[in-house]
Amino acid sequence: VAYILDAKEEQDNPNVENGPMNRDIHFENINFSYSTGYPILKNVDFTIPAGSTFAILGGTGSGKSTLMHLLNRLYDLPEESGRITVGGMDIAKMSREYLRKNIGMVLQEPFLFSRAIHENIAIANEDVCHESIREAARIACVDDAIQHFTNGYDTIVGERGVTLSGGQKQRVAIARMLMQKAPIMVFDDSLSAVDAETDAKIREALQDQMGKATVILISHRITTLMQADCILVLDDGSVAQMGTHEELIAQEGIYKNIYDIQMNNDDRLLLEGGAI
Repeated sequence: VAYILDAKEEQDNPNVENGPMNRDIHFENINFSYSTGYPILKNVDFTIPAGSTFAILGGTGSGKSTLMHLLNRLYDLPEESGRITVGGMDIAKMSREYLRKNIGMVLQEPFLFSRAIHENIAIANEDVCHESIREAARIACVDDAIQHFTNGYDTIVGERGVTLSGGQKQRVAIARMLMQKAPIMVFDDSLSAVDAETDAKIREALQDQMGKATVILISHRITTLMQADCILVLDDGSVAQMGTHEELIAQEGIYKNIYDIQMNNDDRLLLEGGAI
């Protein structure tokens, strides 16, 4: 508690330059480590084209979430450790508030407030109508579940969402992020607590609704990533592979190994049934 209370407020450069966010995102030779000094990211270099769906796959500790924390400037890159640009503009020159308004992010363990469900969904845009809230919930495949609660959208969510299941919390958080209407959307393993069929339905609905938003998917589940325009495979903080699903399963490597392990009968049936 003392650490939080004594922490200094984030300070932005007074000469901020906020540019359009619906542009290519470039991670340029990124090297990064936390306070332990152990390198988390090592010479990571790749581009996410604007309006594309980009996926990141990697084991625990490979640096997947760290990349997104750097994009959102929860951490800043030290000097001479590379840079991240959007449309050629270094995000270090942008204000954090501007960045975070334009980058919607859903984490694996989302935080919900002890408020009504509709308030949690609309927290970034409290003036929206109830139908807009329901539409976001429908896209996130949580509207039916909410309707079955005794108080529907007026149901009070316990602290940190304790009254909801893990999958329901994730889907409410997705609906909340959709209300932000950000040009960049990050799903950081945020479908891990839903079954494969619901996962597929959510992604299909998102694809119909997202328009030209740039979508970044992080997951351990191959079926969540395989429809992406490009898939990046991280291994121990370095880029091990990059390409489409078809390109990656055609070559020996981490991606094909994970694919072969994960493709159980249920996933194969789901794919053959055309749900994904």
